Amino acid sequence: MKNPVGILLTIILFIAVSCGGKQAIYEGTAEQLNSEVIEELNKERGFTIFGGTNYDKVFDILKEIQIRYPYTKYAALAELRSGDVYFKKKEYTTAAEEYENFITNHPGHEELDYAMYRLGLSYYKMKAGKDRNHSKPLNAIRWFTLLRETYPDSEYVEQTQDKIEKSRSMLAEREIYIGKFYQKKKNYEAALQRYRNVLENYSDTEYSEKARKLLQETQEKLSGQSS
Repeated sequence: MKNPVGILLTIILFIAVSCGGKQAIYEGTAEQLNSEVIEELNKERGFTIFGGTNYDKVFDILKEIQIRYPYTKYAALAELRSGDVYFKKKEYTTAAEEYENFITNHPGHEELDYAMYRLGLSYYKMKAGKDRNHSKPLNAIRWFTLLRETYPDSEYVEQTQDKIEKSRSMLAEREIYIGKFYQKKKNYEAALQRYRNVLENYSDTEYSEKARKLLQETQEKLSGQSS
């Protein structure tokens, strides 16, 4: 039989070591803790399942910065970095919420252009099927456009153009998809509305020619139906 005293001592030692390790995380100034967060976020996972960012550690440090240094610039940065953590975890919905909260709470912050870009990027990264809510690409376009208008000289502006174009193409594709659905159901008026929307609002996408052909085809069927 195993020695229960020995097992208990092992557990106590493990807890003591663990607690001691966690205490070490919080040592340092606000600037040092912020640097530790950035260093942790920049870690990449290796060829094994081990390594990469320790998200629990990062969240603990961010919380500690906000508690110990609430009146420093690093407390605001801690809010921004929270969005970065969720973004890296690919939890884009939560990341978007964090970035938007940061923008609302710190409208004059020097990293507002970064927050806008990452907010748009979070929506861009969210997967949306052709038959699902189209608010994700719309929100991506909205924030990328606001970034371009508000901070035209920002280093992030250049990275938005192709994403805006792809988001617009996604919306045009969605309209085609829904239009064809209505067309199969012989709801030609509804189908025409979708195809016209592509031609009126997304004529610069690769779906404009397809929308034009489908529009003509649907109009012919509608004329045949009424004759």
